[in-house]
Amino acid sequence: MKFLKLGFILSALTLFIFACAENKSTLPDSQANMPAVNTTIVNMNAQTNAKTDEIAATKKIYTEKCVRCHKEDGTGGVTDIEGTKIKAPDLTTEKMKNEDDKEFIDVIENGAKEDGMPAFKGKLNDAEIKNLVKFIRSEFQK
Repeated sequence: MKFLKLGFILSALTLFIFACAENKSTLPDSQANMPAVNTTIVNMNAQTNAKTDEIAATKKIYTEKCVRCHKEDGTGGVTDIEGTKIKAPDLTTEKMKNEDDKEFIDVIENGAKEDGMPAFKGKLNDAEIKNLVKFIRSEFQK
């Protein structure tokens, strides 16, 4: 009778170990999808970093090329630069908010001689100019 009880206990223990071992072996299969999720997160982070880098690069362009006339807050005004009076428009006004992006791009590329704004065509590439318009829209025309 002792051998029968001992055999029964060992059989139960063996089945228990076998069942647990099967669950462990299926665990990696359930985690097989995890790299795809992790890849998605990595791609999203890369896109966010690229956007952040683009915004930082555009802000640098604005700081280097535009702040002297349009000011940090985009309010513009009349400025005297090297003896030249420049009338920089206030980028925060409703009028400027309603301006078409093409008009902004044209003025940035070709300048506005009547206001003293220089042309930036050849100094900034097309992507930089388009990003500058996006920057103005997002920072000053909320």
